[in-house]
Amino acid sequence: MLELVLRKGQHLGMEPEVVRTEMLQRRMAQSPEAVRRASEVVVRRLLALPELAGRLRIGAYLGVRGEVDPSALCHVDRLEVALPATTVGEPLRFVVPSGPLEEGPYGILQPGEGTEVVPLDLDVVVLPAVAVDRSGHRVGHGAGFYDRTFADRRDRTPPPVLIGVCHSFQVVENLDAGPWDVPLDLVVTDAGIIRRGMAHLRARMGED
Repeated sequence: MLELVLRKGQHLGMEPEVVRTEMLQRRMAQSPEAVRRASEVVVRRLLALPELAGRLRIGAYLGVRGEVDPSALCHVDRLEVALPATTVGEPLRFVVPSGPLEEGPYGILQPGEGTEVVPLDLDVVVLPAVAVDRSGHRVGHGAGFYDRTFADRRDRTPPPVLIGVCHSFQVVENLDAGPWDVPLDLVVTDAGIIRRGMAHLRARMGED
């Protein structure tokens, strides 16, 4: 077992806006080939998780602007994948598309028609992150869509499993989390898997 330990004090307790600015710059600087390779590794790790075993209805997203892109999950027969549809100021809607995707309010393709799924009825949600820490805290793009949508997920039994995906450089030591922030259950990167509360990031030798 290869253990990759984060550097002590990396972004320790930094404000989300500071981390967001830095990480967006680093993410946008990734080459398309680097993003493709990282995305392939992350999708492979996701499909090997026990949380994604069997026939499931999951939420995922289409990667843009240097994000790790999990859209290959849409082509896995045993998974029914709902994609987010955004309306400014409202919680996310999740829709299993049945037709062409349309451009949403942030310039991201989203379902124009299809079967809408209650977000809390999803088995697993794979969501993007601008930065994450080892406690499962997440910094997104700042609109708060995922936090609003899954704020009451513990009211559902079992609740949907929230899995954040990102490049390994987007994992920081500690983030200042607000009371409204919904923590992730797992984080999957091109370097390994972090389960909430773990003291280190683990990767199995040879997985890459």
